[in-house]
Amino acid sequence: MNKSQRIHLDVESLSQDKNIKIKLEQDIDSIEFLTMSIDAKDVYRDFNADYGVLVGRVIANGGIGISNAKISVFIPLSDDDADDSSIASIYPYKTPRDKNAEGKRYNLLPRVAQINPANGTFSPKQPFGSFPIKPEIVINQPFLNVYKKYYKYTALTNSAGDYMIFGVPIGTQIVHLSVDITDIGKYSMSPAAMVTNLGYSPNLFTDNNTKIKPSTDLNDLPNIETQEITVDVIPFWGDTTNFVIGITRQDFRIRSVLSNTFVIFGSAFTDGDNSMWGENFDDGGRTIRELYRARNDANLNISIQSKRIGTVSEKIYYYPATITDAEIDAGTVNPETQMILLDKSEYSVYKRDGDFVFIINCNRNRVITDEFGNEVPTDENSTNGVFTKFRGFITLEITEDAVPMTFSGSIGNNTNVIPIRYALKFPQHSLRNHSFTETENTDTQNWRKQNYTFNAGNLYSLSRFHGVVHNQTNNEDDNDVIVNGFSQEDRINFPFNADPFWDTGIIQTNDNAAITGNDDFDMVSNTSDGTTELFGANWLNLSVHLPQVGFLQNGTAFVKNWKSTTNFSQQFKSVFYYTNNTQPIAGGQFNTKWFARSDLHWTDFIVVPKEDVLAMNSVATKGFTDEETPSTLNGTYRNGVYTPPTDNWGTPCPINGGKLNGNTASGADPKTYFYKGLKDANCIEFLISLGLV
Repeated sequence: MNKSQRIHLDVESLSQDKNIKIKLEQDIDSIEFLTMSIDAKDVYRDFNADYGVLVGRVIANGGIGISNAKISVFIPLSDDDADDSSIASIYPYKTPRDKNAEGKRYNLLPRVAQINPANGTFSPKQPFGSFPIKPEIVINQPFLNVYKKYYKYTALTNSAGDYMIFGVPIGTQIVHLSVDITDIGKYSMSPAAMVTNLGYSPNLFTDNNTKIKPSTDLNDLPNIETQEITVDVIPFWGDTTNFVIGITRQDFRIRSVLSNTFVIFGSAFTDGDNSMWGENFDDGGRTIRELYRARNDANLNISIQSKRIGTVSEKIYYYPATITDAEIDAGTVNPETQMILLDKSEYSVYKRDGDFVFIINCNRNRVITDEFGNEVPTDENSTNGVFTKFRGFITLEITEDAVPMTFSGSIGNNTNVIPIRYALKFPQHSLRNHSFTETENTDTQNWRKQNYTFNAGNLYSLSRFHGVVHNQTNNEDDNDVIVNGFSQEDRINFPFNADPFWDTGIIQTNDNAAITGNDDFDMVSNTSDGTTELFGANWLNLSVHLPQVGFLQNGTAFVKNWKSTTNFSQQFKSVFYYTNNTQPIAGGQFNTKWFARSDLHWTDFIVVPKEDVLAMNSVATKGFTDEETPSTLNGTYRNGVYTPPTDNWGTPCPINGGKLNGNTASGADPKTYFYKGLKDANCIEFLISLGLV
């Protein structure tokens, strides 16, 4: 049985106990301290040692261990080597403040980026140091000579921020720290977050605060920190009679105050300039079914080529740390008064037509690193540690200002139909006929309370169930019989072999005899009749379609007082969700105008690992399935078979959804559908261009 002896070091009073002496048991296998250990074979190899063991932790925010920090015992250039140009040109440092030919002072930061074979990402994203990487050392003899002599006492902190250097010369030594806060693992700061959260001047950055302005002077770089501390290193074995060993401890505190962030990204598109559902199909028709009819030219208006992109508008709501997770999970909170709208100055936003990226601070679940390297909770009001989570939801829309809808139509004489565009809350879901309504009932309150827990360091995108409703029944009385929030004549989420011109929300994705031009847009399809390929009644990941449907402003008496198709709202006889209203959303915000029903248009967040981003980027087409990526995706995405284990989803999709070929008689569709973005939009490429992968 392995027997170890632990030296307990107080992580809350750093550097108070610099020289630690302890009586050693002779039958141990290892000595443990912090997250480090020394094997017994190293302990007993040399009595009366003329060397020491240097250990410590690199700390930020008064209690968080920082990984990938570089530590060394500085060795000055010898006089003999100063006369050797092959050495002095590589290592000119007689003091840590001396500079090399590039004007860079002594440091341990890499001079080039290296790829991480585990996920394909590069570290660091912007190299500023002068330290040679291992391949250079192996093949370059002068580099190897310098490394062996002058960098022999170096270490890299582990995930807990701990380091150990064995065999350090005893006596007074200069211990050096080099750290790049954009390259410290899960606590890495992005340039945008450094401006928004740390208050650095934008003048230190380029490319809209996505890159750091280069400089050879490390002191000019906001992400680089170097320190030197003089340390008295004591012998490891100092008392062989009583078996007392000595360990020298030196901790470092970095000056930057770190904050954890996460990223939400994606694309969004809407219908065409002349496109909506609601059209006079029969002269003088004025029937309910015509609210389901695609506006002419129907071939064009249901096609992916007619869709438009524009700048997305978002609102981000959150629960402050004063509201506990237990209270939120129990549903005893009131989002109207207890949630807060995140001010736009508190997060970084990057947008272009169709694409968006939000970099958001975590603001709850504060942690510090304990002696064993674990993240442990600490008081939310403490000044130590970092927040690791965020709980809330977002709303998303493309406003009329961003993408105008300057057209109207009719469904027959004395009627007037104008377009409205869906707005969506993320996340949202409910059982059939339990969508939110203008009545402040349990369904509405549950919709408002649905939220998502975001974790620090993750990349998130959006997923939306693409609900479709088909109806071409001409009998008014039959259509006016309502069953669980829909007309009894509705065919819900059944695009298979349905006339697409009467299937609200459907998208044609391919060319056929009736229309060409769709193939150029690489949109995925999940159903086909052999000639026409369509997408509907399944989840679409990465991109969100915000349909346009017709709102019957007048002439409703002709159609049983219906205002629009059941695809949009279960309150299709009320004007409430078609016009401005005073219904609360959360955080003191009002107006649920154009918010689409939650029992058909389910929405969710998806975690996209960095390796998946790179895999998706390598797919040549904008639209693809998980079967078409070059490697197996590691993320869990929404499709016809996956049911999240939390938040009472209960089933993968709304009624009839997620079936093979959109056929309700078939089994569940296991494919996962992705779309990077319409036309010039490409959310994967945009995310990478911002240096966030």
